[in-house]
Amino acid sequence: MSMKNYYRKNFSFVISLAILFLLILSCGKLSELSSDSKSDKLYFCEKYDLAKDECEGKSIKYTPGRLTVMVDIRPSKKKLGVSKVNINITDLKTGEVADTFPYDTEEDMDYVYFENVNFKKPGKYKVSALKPDGTVIVTNEIEIVEK
Repeated sequence: MSMKNYYRKNFSFVISLAILFLLILSCGKLSELSSDSKSDKLYFCEKYDLAKDECEGKSIKYTPGRLTVMVDIRPSKKKLGVSKVNINITDLKTGEVADTFPYDTEEDMDYVYFENVNFKKPGKYKVSALKPDGTVIVTNEIEIVEK
């Protein structure tokens, strides 16, 4: 085998691996995008503007203070089905409930925001929207960092 054929063969193999890697990576991104739009979610905003239906300052990392928690269960075509929801904050490190904020809702809601949820100190937390009987509607994690 000549040196030219050797390099050509190896170059083709490397290019094939690179293409395979890119295909796998792009398929992973596509599934993330499609699954995100089809699943219920809980997310965070610095402020929610009702008139514009806009979540300002959307992130998963904040400094201590009050945030708005958004709950969107429209993808599953469900309704809250309850007139009260608790926003429960659990410290991921200890597993203990750090705080619970009760809110009044309407049973036919499927997209709702909860203002003034106070994250008092740094840490990683699991935030859950719960029905009064403790049933989890949706959950997500947040990190509170030092100012």
